[in-house]
Amino acid sequence: MSDTLTRADLATLLADAHHVVDALQAVELSACTDDGVVAAVRSFESLRRRLEPVDHALIGEVEARGVPARAMARATGYWLRQTLTIDISEANARVRAAHAAGPRRSLLGEPMPARYPAVAAAQAAGELAARQARVITATLDKLPLEVCEHIPVAEARLVGFARTFEAATLQQLATREAEWLDPDAGYRDVERRRRDRDLQVHHRPDGSCSFRGEGTAELGEFLQVTFDSLAKPEPESNDIKDPRTAGQRRHDALLDALKITVGSGKLPTAGGVLATVVLTIDADTYLTGDGFALTGHGAQVPVREALSWAGGDYRLMCTALNSLKAVEGYSSTHRLFTEGQRLALIARDRGCAFPGCLAPPGWCQIHHILEHILGGPTTLDNAVMLCGHHHRTFQTANWTVDIVNGRPQWTPPRTIDPDRTPIPV
Repeated sequence: MSDTLTRADLATLLADAHHVVDALQAVELSACTDDGVVAAVRSFESLRRRLEPVDHALIGEVEARGVPARAMARATGYWLRQTLTIDISEANARVRAAHAAGPRRSLLGEPMPARYPAVAAAQAAGELAARQARVITATLDKLPLEVCEHIPVAEARLVGFARTFEAATLQQLATREAEWLDPDAGYRDVERRRRDRDLQVHHRPDGSCSFRGEGTAELGEFLQVTFDSLAKPEPESNDIKDPRTAGQRRHDALLDALKITVGSGKLPTAGGVLATVVLTIDADTYLTGDGFALTGHGAQVPVREALSWAGGDYRLMCTALNSLKAVEGYSSTHRLFTEGQRLALIARDRGCAFPGCLAPPGWCQIHHILEHILGGPTTLDNAVMLCGHHHRTFQTANWTVDIVNGRPQWTPPRTIDPDRTPIPV
């Protein structure tokens, strides 16, 4: 973008660009040949990439004029988020890209080349995608000052790789380049990861949450071990595959691991109390099953959902309050099965007892058939081993289980078996 352009020139050029896009949107693609469409795909991608330097220049100019500061924005990324209604992560990525490959000015206002001129030139030529550019600049940014004289050569080499390889492969090549230039980086990374470790959890009023953070290699390894053990797809049952996505399986695996930890009784006490899930329910709500329960951390959860948590092998206490908020009644903490009972259930059920499931005992929890919170005893005649997936889902899928002649017997829903013929296991 030329510095000699007046405001009117810039507005005219952008208006012309919008007219060109209008024309492109109106093109009847079905009238084009196969070769024509393929050529258009390539040409359009080149055009898309060539727009990145324009974005860099505009962001640089906005910053040079102090526009975000005058708008009382904390940083340019926040100004972009508000002005363009984009996600803050995308806004910050654009700012970083502009700083890496956009035009610069000295303190005296003189033009300076981009910090990574080879990346800037490749983007201007439409040869480098935004994600590829981020891979290259992020890799080079991490290199220490001791190897700065080698950075231009490394930059040119990585830009050359980007003309052949997509971002994922380019990342591998960039990592090798960095390791060759800075073989001691791994040692510094350990300290940096330890220093930057972080976990932020945002709780919503309904009790659900979102989280983000930075983990050390140790945390990453323990997460992977947990997922290897608990996040595998459940074996097919009645020709039905595990419907969960990989992300849902990882979520469920982490939840199962936390339940195992809480149920172990080895967590330190909090306020003199062992780790316990606490639910408070209005007495009428408890009787009708309609309404909400309040968790120990202030979340409102539908009472049927909250009571379903009582099926786990961990401590849970439910307190019912009358209209005056006096204690109407309360359960004992959720009793845990003894080691002897667990061993007996392993011998009987040999893992998850749901029909067709092959999950081993180590993946399983013990389910009270008549919930303990409703008076069900902690006995073998009221227990069945279930993997985390089936423990969470069998009741909502309208399966039922009973102990008949000392063995679990399942009754499928009518959607699977109209006659609901019991299935002994």
